[in-house]
Amino acid sequence: MTGYSVQALPLEKRALRTKPIKYLFLIVVIAQFAVPALPALGFGETIGDRAVADGIPPELPLGVFFSIWSVIFFGLLAIAILNLFAPDAASKRLVPPLTCAVIGNCLWMLCAQSVGSTWLDFLLILPIAVFTWEAAYRQDRTGRYDGTPRSILYGLTVGLFAGWLTVATSISFPDLGRWLLGRGPSDAVWQSLWMTVIPAAIMATVFASYISRNGWYFVALGWGLLGVILNNWLRLETHGLAIAATVITLYIIFRRVRFGARGSYPAKL
Repeated sequence: MTGYSVQALPLEKRALRTKPIKYLFLIVVIAQFAVPALPALGFGETIGDRAVADGIPPELPLGVFFSIWSVIFFGLLAIAILNLFAPDAASKRLVPPLTCAVIGNCLWMLCAQSVGSTWLDFLLILPIAVFTWEAAYRQDRTGRYDGTPRSILYGLTVGLFAGWLTVATSISFPDLGRWLLGRGPSDAVWQSLWMTVIPAAIMATVFASYISRNGWYFVALGWGLLGVILNNWLRLETHGLAIAATVITLYIIFRRVRFGARGSYPAKL
């Protein structure tokens, strides 16, 4: 006799399999804080400097709006610590896709700071968005919107992460389009705006209809689009673009408030 029950073995094996990802998640979350500091140490150039190297594009939010990353980073750190010392069923489901998203984010930041390749940045950002949406889907499936501190932490962090990656993906479309067509940031600005807000509106609709009911997603998306609006109104003084972006942003918010969200629970036929 080994002293272990037949039923206990699978549980112990599962516990052993989950231990490495606990530590990996914490490591990559900490690395995520360190990567943006590399340009200060002489490695590469800051993402902000690269974004405006050839001029200010109309789809770029004002710099202050990128401060949302600090909320996301600290939220991920809190989840990583809780999952390491006091995991629950929800954190165990969220950590795998979040780990992939954070690894992708670190790679994207390293690439954007050191290589500065438009097409490579675009290709790298897509899987990050996919993994954040997967985390949002899993969090929605847990059904935990009960107002507990953990529920708030999971909802806030995952929602903001997924919403901001929608913003990041949307503003990558016009950048890729300009690169393919050999245009500069001030060329065909209306096309750049539509290439940003239309994908954002489509992704918001898909997210609310099939992925998650998480309202923090729309907070992050609205925050990013507000940054685009103010960039055009205050910095570029392209007021027509700012008004058009405002209309689309209000439509996205109105649609979410008016029609709600089914999330991961589609309507029954």
